[in-house]
Amino acid sequence: MIPYSRQFIDKDDIEEVVKVLKSPFITQGPKTKEFEEVVARYCGAKYAVSFSSGTAALQGAYYSARIGKGDEIITSPLTFASTSNMILACGAKPVFADIEIDTGNLDPQDVLKKITRKTKAVAVVDYAGLPVDIFSFKKIATKHNLALIEDAAHSLGASYKGKKVGSMADMTMFSFHPVKSVTTGEGGIIVTNDKKKYEKLILFRSHGIIKDSK
Repeated sequence: MIPYSRQFIDKDDIEEVVKVLKSPFITQGPKTKEFEEVVARYCGAKYAVSFSSGTAALQGAYYSARIGKGDEIITSPLTFASTSNMILACGAKPVFADIEIDTGNLDPQDVLKKITRKTKAVAVVDYAGLPVDIFSFKKIATKHNLALIEDAAHSLGASYKGKKVGSMADMTMFSFHPVKSVTTGEGGIIVTNDKKKYEKLILFRSHGIIKDSK
């Protein structure tokens, strides 16, 4: 049987995991915050919130964008099921636009044709890690007052026209599943420059429980 992927985990990786397992925190501890800060800084974003999976991170992003029943999100049909399934989980409807034959990414012109009064967001996908034409989608989102969410599950480390993926969309999701460029076993993260969205992501992850002593 040919494996879906073959991750590379070296001695240093194992030693770091052992340190965490021996610490008082094996979830949501100081290493989580450290990891979030490193990813945000690397991507040129102000904030990052990690989740148990890329799927959970996408659901958090849709929630933070106030997606709900009766809303529509335009997205790609050429992606993993999570991109659309989490739209459905919010009670909204995924609307598929066509893709560009040469990139596998969403076609901005076809996205424009799919916008209705129910459209609340565009969820672009960096197919196989190739960044979308994010500036075209930013123009569309700004003009039509839509949230722009980037499913960048495979594109951590990629850039588009000199800008790191993660620094341009309203919210960007990276996955750390073993088939991705960096793995944590499972896991996902949302990076954003919007403080309000960041705060909503934190609340979503913690079931609305506030831990800040302030």
